[in-house]
Amino acid sequence: MDDEDRITKFKQAGRIISEVREESRKFIKEGMLFSAVAEKIENLIREKGASPGFPACLSANEIAAHYSPGKNDQSCIPEGALLKVDIGAHVDGYVADTAYTIAFNDEHKQLAEASAAALNAAIEQSYTGNLLSNVSEAIEGTIKDFGFNPISNLTGHGLGHYWLHDAPSVPNVKFTSAYQLKEGHAIAIEPFATTGAGKVKDAESITIFRIDQPKPVRNMEARRIIEFAAGLRGLPFSERWLPVESLFKLKMALRELREREILYEYPALKEISNGLVSQAEHSVIVSDKPIVITK
Repeated sequence: MDDEDRITKFKQAGRIISEVREESRKFIKEGMLFSAVAEKIENLIREKGASPGFPACLSANEIAAHYSPGKNDQSCIPEGALLKVDIGAHVDGYVADTAYTIAFNDEHKQLAEASAAALNAAIEQSYTGNLLSNVSEAIEGTIKDFGFNPISNLTGHGLGHYWLHDAPSVPNVKFTSAYQLKEGHAIAIEPFATTGAGKVKDAESITIFRIDQPKPVRNMEARRIIEFAAGLRGLPFSERWLPVESLFKLKMALRELREREILYEYPALKEISNGLVSQAEHSVIVSDKPIVITK
């Protein structure tokens, strides 16, 4: 595929996920089941002619990222939550990734604004030939100007073909590097701002997975999961998507895949001091004037 076709597919995915993002702003409410929100978002993506690039992530309060409701999840969006909505769509493996934060408590609106402003500042720096470090410096400086901390061990990322987290990483804090942004490169820029210390650690919840290297397995459900994941060609999937009805059998199958080192897991990520976290994200094609495909 030539570069023009690749960029066309990125733009198609970006248009679809942007429409879904804006529709989601209207229907997400406190008290809704996380699973109902995630499934509505994922179904909207499919109805519009794309596929989810990854499970819809709905991370609340001190959970910064990677919380997606699991199978039979009955938990609800808490009252007054600071909710990150991180969603993606792909067209033939070209993923557009976007996120925003809903502050159900007005006291947290400035924190949401900090990540959004940092995103805009970073996009202005995302032009051909500029140093990647200038993008990161813009993120950190903007968030600190709001009086919050950037999360230092979460980064944006390149967008590959059927590969969500490609090179380069896009840090949210200032660093030193001679790496220059390349014409036509697709990157996802995602500033995270927090009232806390500025780092995350793994939380207990793990509901997002990827199959790394398929191997023979004994468990029938584990074989079904491998077959299902083959159709995703390396993109992440949710417990909810898997063709295993029994939650017990599902957990046993995942356990075998884990023990056989076939399964890559994406734990939910929690701010280490329980600080509140906001996020904003757009996918960008690097050019002399950056092309934001998720606006």
